[in-house]
Amino acid sequence: MRTLALLDGHSLAYRAFYALPVDLATATGQVTNAVFGFTSMLIKLLRDERPDAIAVAWDVKGPTFRKEMYDEYKSQRESPPDLFLSQLPLMDEVLDALEITQFRVSGFEADDVIATLATRAEQANWNVLVVTGDRDAFQLVDGSVQVLYTRRGISDTVRADETWISEKYGVAPAQYLDYAALRGDVSDNLPGVPGVGDKTAAKLIADYDCLENVYAHLDEQTPKLRQNLAVHMEQTFLNRDLMRLVRDVAIEGLDEESGSIDGLRIREWNRDRAREVFDGLAFQTLWNRLEKNTESKSVDTRELEVDVGSVTVADDIPVEERAVLDLVFDTGEVAGVIVLSGSRCVFVPEAHFDQVVIALADIPIVAHDAKPLVKAFVDRGFPEPKISFDTALAAYLVNPAQRTPSLEELAYRELAVTLTSSSDVSSEVQGTFDFEMGTEGPDLDEAGRRALVVSRLINPLAAQISASGGERLFEEIELPLIPVLARMEEIGIAADREFLENFRAELLQTLAGLEHTIHEIAGKPFNVKSTLQLREILFERLNLPVLKKTPKGAPSTDASVLQKLRHQHPLVDNLVTFRELEKLRSTYVDALVPLIEGDGRIRGRFNQMTTSTGRLSQEQPNLQNIPVRSEEGRKIRKAFISEEGNSLLVADYSQIELRILAHLSRDPGLVDAFARDLDIHTMTAARIGDMDPSEVTPDIRRRAKGINFGLLYGMEAFGLAQRLAISREEAQEHIEDYFNQFPDVREFMSGVVSDARKKGYTTTLLGRRRYLPELSSLNFRERQSGERMALNAPIQGSAADIIKKAMVVLAEELRSAGSSAEMLLQIHDELVLEVPDNELSDIRTLTVEVMQGIVDLVVPLKVDAAEGKSLADCKD
Repeated sequence: MRTLALLDGHSLAYRAFYALPVDLATATGQVTNAVFGFTSMLIKLLRDERPDAIAVAWDVKGPTFRKEMYDEYKSQRESPPDLFLSQLPLMDEVLDALEITQFRVSGFEADDVIATLATRAEQANWNVLVVTGDRDAFQLVDGSVQVLYTRRGISDTVRADETWISEKYGVAPAQYLDYAALRGDVSDNLPGVPGVGDKTAAKLIADYDCLENVYAHLDEQTPKLRQNLAVHMEQTFLNRDLMRLVRDVAIEGLDEESGSIDGLRIREWNRDRAREVFDGLAFQTLWNRLEKNTESKSVDTRELEVDVGSVTVADDIPVEERAVLDLVFDTGEVAGVIVLSGSRCVFVPEAHFDQVVIALADIPIVAHDAKPLVKAFVDRGFPEPKISFDTALAAYLVNPAQRTPSLEELAYRELAVTLTSSSDVSSEVQGTFDFEMGTEGPDLDEAGRRALVVSRLINPLAAQISASGGERLFEEIELPLIPVLARMEEIGIAADREFLENFRAELLQTLAGLEHTIHEIAGKPFNVKSTLQLREILFERLNLPVLKKTPKGAPSTDASVLQKLRHQHPLVDNLVTFRELEKLRSTYVDALVPLIEGDGRIRGRFNQMTTSTGRLSQEQPNLQNIPVRSEEGRKIRKAFISEEGNSLLVADYSQIELRILAHLSRDPGLVDAFARDLDIHTMTAARIGDMDPSEVTPDIRRRAKGINFGLLYGMEAFGLAQRLAISREEAQEHIEDYFNQFPDVREFMSGVVSDARKKGYTTTLLGRRRYLPELSSLNFRERQSGERMALNAPIQGSAADIIKKAMVVLAEELRSAGSSAEMLLQIHDELVLEVPDNELSDIRTLTVEVMQGIVDLVVPLKVDAAEGKSLADCKD
């Protein structure tokens, strides 16, 4: 049967853009990472799938019918970067040279065009393969339509047929739309039903078949679920309407009467014209692959043959100079570990991890994304493996501005081999191998190939780290931090469930009161969360001024607008408070309670490879964003407590970024202020205001603080004016006064940007590079953004490096001292430890000494420490 391949152009191009480094460019400086990745995926598709016909659908700039139905649809998405947009015409050139048809239809999305083409192809007895990273396409799947789903990057794909979707989501493809409507879609800004995640949505649809039946049987649900479903019914059905792909789009260029797709058949292309395009893009490797397109798939994988044995005793585990370890999963659980050392490769079942510990006690370990591996051993009470190299971490360190590539992507990019996976990659443990439900156990040959690829990636990645001057950062900070983070994830932090539940009830009562007050002020009840109804109340009923409009021209009700209108009408003031408390309830209180495990602790996951500055991030939950500004927000800190007999110790670097600025700029005014331990904001206010420090009022100090931190992040007069609620002219005067008092800071900032523009990157105190292609962008705004990043990256990155190094050294010191204290959290510039009460004084002294002495600056590092039974006790 004939096969038509339909490609979602923007989806694939975006993934390529963020998967590959932006230093891929032609001799003229044209960045080509997106077009390279897109073309690479296209060639692989033509080789592996050999479709009879092919077409690419693209989104068109401008509003679609979905935006008209729901103004918030995709409203959170930022405009594509210029570096991406500049490559779209290049993709057109490649596709035109290869005689591949492209479609763009105004008012519709590429998904709708694909759905229409797929429907017509089915009617004409074609098989269809949809290639996309958008899960909405799953609703198209049936006996003759499959989706080649691009999960991450450019090579991590899975074939989604009816069986895969049923096993993955627990619903049939025909039910996927209703399932997705309940769950919502964050990427499209479509809110799901609170409390209804993947499992609950799947169960509801599996039990009741469709949304209509779910709502016809609300009385069978638990009270909370029943209430959430009822309150969000309108949004849920709207989600379904918005997610439903259109199957009858009028597509210019096709025979409308017969729906023929014969015109999409793969045609012979002009070799000379195609070669000219590929040469112009410097795609020699891709051209060679294109010319070999008729060769078998084994071309890329022939060198990845490995025999895997299975062993259970230490003497049978290969031990040479070093060993590659890769976790093996079966039905989502750790099944064992692959050990590759020298020329031998074996599988050790999970029950015999103790034998791995014995055999490899003194052997350096290599892994891809090693933290899950370390955690697997720590969780089982074994010593952590000694990680000597981590290919994922190395790739991240080489270019932290790009998303960390998967092992498949690295193999493809660095070794020119295709590492295919027949199964899904666990969303819980990136970088490890997972196996599908219903199979007869792990595919050990595939797992062995992964280990072989990891071993071959060591040398090229090590050379890249060396070339970027990052060896010490990698070996002395990033690698030793892996077991520290694994241990912190294992320990977690105790949480007070009763407090959170009582706080939730308190918030609900307050929210109900606020909603009642808002209705009274408005003179009628309305849905406070509805943008349309809120617009009618604010701008038609109350006649408040329209300060900002949406891209469609409707009055905006976003947070910045409401803040400006807050003091013009009591309804707005109450509305802002309502939104703040509602976010507090939904984002923090409601989200935290389900995460409390049986032992009363919450265990988040630390991400070492996600930020371009080197900062750690956290998820599930993100405790780095615990609110601290509002009184109600600070209450949440009471929920995080110590165990009986212990206390929490919080050690916080005081104004570390300003101290780094003083060190880098060597400005005498800043250096002197820190050397004398003066209040930096009061001192700044006094100097730029030409007054005695005793004359500085809290409001003047607040403005000086805004200037200090604003300039630190590259803020200009417009941004500072908004931040301080002053005129732009006054903000510019403040900036000039500041630089007049601290001239070396101005010189440093100018030099950083100039140096970054020449080199293409910035460097932290400890050698971390951040590449900034934005500085060479043709777009003024993008260049401005690059300049701000150039100013901030060395400072924020240095702060991140310093606290990471402090964590590594403190963990060693705690272990050497035989202390029972444990590091629990890193919240930007502070560390949170849980310490036995009888060790508190000693550990406080040790922690402060380690943190303050971790690097030598021209100004002293200062650490403020406090202890208490909850996080709230440790903060003013």
